[in-house]
Amino acid sequence: MKGVVVCPAVEAVDVGRRVLEDGGNAIDAAVATALAQGVAEPLVSSIGGNGTLQVLHAPSGQHITIDFYGRAPLAATTEMWVDKVVRRLPADMWELKGLINQVGYLAVTVPGTLMALHEVATRFGNLPWAELVAPAIELADKGFPIPGEQEEQWLRDGTLGYSSTLEILNTTPASAKIFLRDGMPVPSGENFAMKDYAETLRVVAKEGPDALYGGELGRIIAEDFGRNGGLITEEDFRSYRLRIGPPVRSDYRGYTVCGNVPPGSGAQIIETLNILEGYDLAGLGFGTPEYCHVMAQAQRAGFSDRARYLADPDFVDVPVEKMISKDHAREWRELIDRGEEIEVPGLDRAEGRDTTNVSVMDEEGNAIAITHTLGSPCSGVVVEGLGFLFNNSMHVFHPFPGHPNSIAPGKSRTTGMSPTIVLKDGKPFIVTGAPGAVKILTGNLQTIVNVIDHGMTIVEAVSAPRIHSEGRWVDVEARLYHSVREEMEARGHEVVKSNLSHDPFFSLVHAVHRDPDSGRLSGAADPRGRGGHAEVR
Repeated sequence: MKGVVVCPAVEAVDVGRRVLEDGGNAIDAAVATALAQGVAEPLVSSIGGNGTLQVLHAPSGQHITIDFYGRAPLAATTEMWVDKVVRRLPADMWELKGLINQVGYLAVTVPGTLMALHEVATRFGNLPWAELVAPAIELADKGFPIPGEQEEQWLRDGTLGYSSTLEILNTTPASAKIFLRDGMPVPSGENFAMKDYAETLRVVAKEGPDALYGGELGRIIAEDFGRNGGLITEEDFRSYRLRIGPPVRSDYRGYTVCGNVPPGSGAQIIETLNILEGYDLAGLGFGTPEYCHVMAQAQRAGFSDRARYLADPDFVDVPVEKMISKDHAREWRELIDRGEEIEVPGLDRAEGRDTTNVSVMDEEGNAIAITHTLGSPCSGVVVEGLGFLFNNSMHVFHPFPGHPNSIAPGKSRTTGMSPTIVLKDGKPFIVTGAPGAVKILTGNLQTIVNVIDHGMTIVEAVSAPRIHSEGRWVDVEARLYHSVREEMEARGHEVVKSNLSHDPFFSLVHAVHRDPDSGRLSGAADPRGRGGHAEVR
């Protein structure tokens, strides 16, 4: 088998399949797929977005993470929004007057996606950069029928201080021209093409990231932002840098779990696994009330430390070694076993799945997961003639000074994005990633536990019902709710039942597994979404 590619959009999965068939490796397939996702999922990804990736390149032995989070513009200030706060929203987000941190030019952070995809492709790929961009150009030129799930997202109402998708798509005339028909989003079944974006991608195919980070595209964008009250300038593009380094690692029951560094959530996944390692999860039995209690408490402990510590390490000292230490995990277990309450400050229930992911392994032993986004879902900003949406990641920053996640020029916001690679005897065993805000990390976490502790196949592991706890409540998927509710509530949990048996609220995990004995690869696209996987033989 040449390889396996999985992602939430079947149109993009097909791009990855073709790249593997044409001699590309896992890195080539992942990059081409990620670029195609910017067309197939235009409200959640584009070269105006940001994210993080983890890659293991088998021939060289290099294993790195590349963080390409959006950075606050250099003109941003720590107090720029203090007098504009209306109220705190779920998940420690904030509503500002006029929703200026969510919609429009002030909501945009300096994007990093294009630079990161080019970096990983030229380091580790087999195919020329232009060949990896070509399928996205073709998809944007020819278009594709809008699936029903896409239409549902485009018609999403605004609630709890968030904008509706229709309001977002009306933000700029260029956005409305592309995404609306007679004032409404493109309906399902209609062919959707992005001709302007295809032309932009042709420039990118020829010039690479230089077109944006110091070239003509960057100049056009900076001038448009200047005319419309935005903060991003050409200097922001010229000064943008990726964060490249080794993943954070820890052992879990004889496997090596490798995650991304802060402000991503890899350390939190490892911390939670370290807590769970002290319990006989297999003996408790999957989905039992006792198992769900332990899983919920371990998750809650991780979120408690997240609220205290997680931040951009270029600006704040994040105690990663403490978070991932076995001693720290033992302290949390002692607290859990005493039945003490675990408090998570400043959080409430929130939904978010406006991100995407691609996970790939190949026969050579390469493994990669790329999680990238435009935010929640995006800013609505499209520069006339360029054809793509920009992120709205400024809305994740804390609007008041003195918080670990407060605004600062050049700073990256915190994120649940956490592409994860698990090794067995030094070789890839699982590669997993997901969209879904902070449910990303609990989705990846439970997928890993399901395989290692419960012996599930990767399809079973991704499909199995999940719980999620980041505060006083425990969200429980409908398939589990009735069997655990009474005992969980007797233990003091506030159990919240999902309305769906397969609920996208719990994130859309896309993972690939390699059998350590046979070397056979298998993939799983989360049944909570419309994704697909391609096995190329």
